[in-house]
Amino acid sequence: MANTMREATKTTDTAPLGHQQPEKKRVGRRALFATAATATVCGAGALAAPKLIPVLESKAQDMARAALLNELGNLEGVPLDAAIRAAELTRAAVKIIVLPLARFVALVGAGAFTVLDKALELAHNAMALVHLDTTVLDAFRAVVAGWQSGITSLPVALDTYTTADIDSGERYLRALKQMAEHPHVG
Repeated sequence: MANTMREATKTTDTAPLGHQQPEKKRVGRRALFATAATATVCGAGALAAPKLIPVLESKAQDMARAALLNELGNLEGVPLDAAIRAAELTRAAVKIIVLPLARFVALVGAGAFTVLDKALELAHNAMALVHLDTTVLDAFRAVVAGWQSGITSLPVALDTYTTADIDSGERYLRALKQMAEHPHVG
């Protein structure tokens, strides 16, 4: 028991009760360097952000524009070149067939097809009477009959075609192709 008392006295002699010395906290060099590096990176980011964000936004817009133009070059599996060729053919057909027919009907009226059909019937009968081939005449008569029945199913009056802008679709497709091939950033 005496030994126990002495040991208890030794511990109280070296450190008074209630007054233990606090341990000194030290900051290690690695922690100091890591903190300094983090602060430097954050500061550099804050300084660079006003210049970097617009550049990144511009790059993102350019990439989106390029993707869009790539998609426009081939919509629904139809390349722009094929659409342009179809527009050229349509324009040529309208100028060669539809416009003259529309002008003819506008000039003489829709009843002209009935008169023309009767004239073709008379010509057919006359040619058949002298035993001539009427194949071409019959084919033309079928075309006229198709025109006569087709006029009533048109979505607009036939004379509207005489003043319609038949070149704008082709111009639009050509401009779209030009934009897709040579995009201007701006």
